[in-house]
Amino acid sequence: EVREVTRRDDFAGWWIPRHNYLFGKLTLHAGWYPDYQLRLLRRGRARYDPDRHVHELVRLDGPAGYLQNALAHLNYETVREFVARQYRYADYDAGMLIRQGEIPKLHRLASGPIRQFYWRLITHEGYRDGWHGLRLSALMAYFEWVKLREARKRRKI
Repeated sequence: EVREVTRRDDFAGWWIPRHNYLFGKLTLHAGWYPDYQLRLLRRGRARYDPDRHVHELVRLDGPAGYLQNALAHLNYETVREFVARQYRYADYDAGMLIRQGEIPKLHRLASGPIRQFYWRLITHEGYRDGWHGLRLSALMAYFEWVKLREARKRRKI
């Protein structure tokens, strides 16, 4: 598929769906699939946003296409690895909120994690992944709280 699409010159880049493996399990719900990432880029027509050091942002000079075949992403082998990385992401994201001038209101400390949990478990059907989906939804809700709490702490500094 990559050879086929890159023969044409109609797109500057392509979004690729990812099969995320978390704790050794292919995770098809809870917002982890298709998890499109802009990863196939035409040289000279794509650049990275220098202000985004985590979860980078690509700027294209032209339209983007979508691939059908998924890329296997061996994401996190253990819960411990997942938790350690999520603490780093939450810290980074809290800093981004502050830099953007967004200071979460107190009520958002409760509503944000609840929305995150609902979004992952119900809207993105995390329940279809059983206990695995429930655990991921709960962990992501917790780290939403960590991010918001950290942003509120930093605004007082």
